[in-house]
Amino acid sequence: MEHVERQITDGPAAPVGATLRYADMVEIGTWFNVSHRAVANWRSRYADSHPFPEPDVVIGRTPGWSPDRRNEIERWAAGRPGQGAGGGRPRKAD
Repeated sequence: MEHVERQITDGPAAPVGATLRYADMVEIGTWFNVSHRAVANWRSRYADSHPFPEPDVVIGRTPGWSPDRRNEIERWAAGRPGQGAGGGRPRKAD
């Protein structure tokens, strides 16, 4: 799967009287019981072979995803290579 760089543009203001809420990597980490660093690692580690869903918003340097995309992110995680995929350190022989 080829990774395509997305263009980041300035977004529209929220409607008057409304505040838009997005999930950051900390919140996504709570969905999977992992740290925000683990989520950041997923984004970089699988960028070429199994890219993490692109964020909907970037505030400063912090990416955010609509909470409505939780199912999409959970499907991404379910398709992520599992423990030991691709090798790693071999186990010691008994």
